[in-house]
Amino acid sequence: MEYIRMYSTFTKKAFLRSAAYRFDVWSRLISNVIFLLMWGSIWMALYSGREEAEGVSLVVMLTYVAVSQFLNAVNGAGTPLWEIQEKVRTGDIAFELMKPFDVPLRYLFADFGSVSFYILTALIPLYTILFIFFDLELPTSWLVWLFFILSAFLGFLIRYCIELTFGLFTFWLIETGGIEDIFYFSVSLLSGSVIPLWFFPGWLQTIASYLPFQGIYFIPNAIFIEEIAGQEMFMSISIQLFWLIVCYLILRFLWNKATKKVIVQGG
Repeated sequence: MEYIRMYSTFTKKAFLRSAAYRFDVWSRLISNVIFLLMWGSIWMALYSGREEAEGVSLVVMLTYVAVSQFLNAVNGAGTPLWEIQEKVRTGDIAFELMKPFDVPLRYLFADFGSVSFYILTALIPLYTILFIFFDLELPTSWLVWLFFILSAFLGFLIRYCIELTFGLFTFWLIETGGIEDIFYFSVSLLSGSVIPLWFFPGWLQTIASYLPFQGIYFIPNAIFIEEIAGQEMFMSISIQLFWLIVCYLILRFLWNKATKKVIVQGG
């Protein structure tokens, strides 16, 4: 219980910190609305004169875009990559390593707090209005809702592990702008966040199916719009669990290596 209480403190503090910096929350929300309008307009233009593409209707596609932007906003509310990089560059990571807690878990529980505040105060009101006043589809089965929430949470953890892993390269490279570009490009393209995997050419769809990125956006989205249904949901959740374990083990391996190679830049 003491262990849980310690990490829950980081969640509480992150929640209160987000409440104190509300401008950041609103700026994120405005950005999310802009991307919603942008991608919605793009898909409406692409569907112009067509009722469906690849068996997917415009209404379903717009629902996919809305859910994708919701998940993107959730994932964007926590930024372990930027935080770990900054602490390595300033040398503050040395103080983190001296404290009696596990640093990756500390970042994760802090993310829970900032993400929770963002969901409760910004995303839920926005997307409730969106689904009420626009012709978008909601799952009618509680089982679909259950699998979607589980899948979205697993996707969040997968992204966290991958993002923090990329952040650890700062221990060796100090400046990792190129690494960041590779990470965000890979996630944007291969996760299905902006373009569903069923629109990919066969060779690229095959590559994406063998990578963990699909578990971040595509699988939760496809479950929500019921493109993945029945037994496929169990299989998709299993794929996410597999990649979560793999990504977590890689993170732990690199973390153990990184903590033995602390390079402090500056005074």
